[in-house]
Amino acid sequence: MKYIEALQTVDTEKALAVLGLEVKRDGSYFHFTSLCGHDSVIRYHGEKKNIIFCPTCKVGNNIFRLAKEMKGIEYKDLIEKTSIPQKPIEEELNLNYTLEWCVEMEKRELNQELCKRLGVGKPKGKTMLSGTIAFTVHNEHGLRVAYFGLKPDGTKKFHQSFNPELYLYNYHNIGPTEEVWITEGMFTCLKMIDSGKQAVCNFGLPYLSVKQYQLLSNCDRITFQWFGDKRDIAYSNIANLKTFYRFV
Repeated sequence: MKYIEALQTVDTEKALAVLGLEVKRDGSYFHFTSLCGHDSVIRYHGEKKNIIFCPTCKVGNNIFRLAKEMKGIEYKDLIEKTSIPQKPIEEELNLNYTLEWCVEMEKRELNQELCKRLGVGKPKGKTMLSGTIAFTVHNEHGLRVAYFGLKPDGTKKFHQSFNPELYLYNYHNIGPTEEVWITEGMFTCLKMIDSGKQAVCNFGLPYLSVKQYQLLSNCDRITFQWFGDKRDIAYSNIANLKTFYRFV
């Protein structure tokens, strides 16, 4: 595996936690105090993922060198501790949560019948996703592969075997010849579906992964419900897709 490819496999947030660093999210970056004592930034997605820069020192670094300098952790060990699954799950999930309607869902004015049909709700009992609203996730063929949890404050929780970059929520239910809406918000996606739209969601990622673009390329018409700089990012990446698309 090439060095730049190895950097892509590391979950940035997990790696910084392993190093005991407190971080602050800012768009596509995490801010943290590096060894130099100054505020440094690290990108957590895209081609420059896990590349670090200190605006004060004007010095670049990366997560592997930082781990070695701070904790003596070799890059192979860091990959083992923080790697993101790169292959989609191929077997049916052998875990089956009982998902219940809850006050938080009522506050968000979700459709109870729709949530029951799609497998959305508060997991009953003590589970890894306790305290979240869990979404049942299927792959593009309809195979149930994971649960994706959201806490009231927006914090995401999911099992380590699940990589959100390899899926689009609700993709298995859409017809590719009809207009497909895509949004970052999971709850927004539910409300779109309830309104009669064909909607999918990228699990709140601040970008679309290569796999997600591949899935969308099978759709004839795509509408992005994104705003601001994300519109430019999306436009630059879908320019080569043979699809009709628009932004709202």
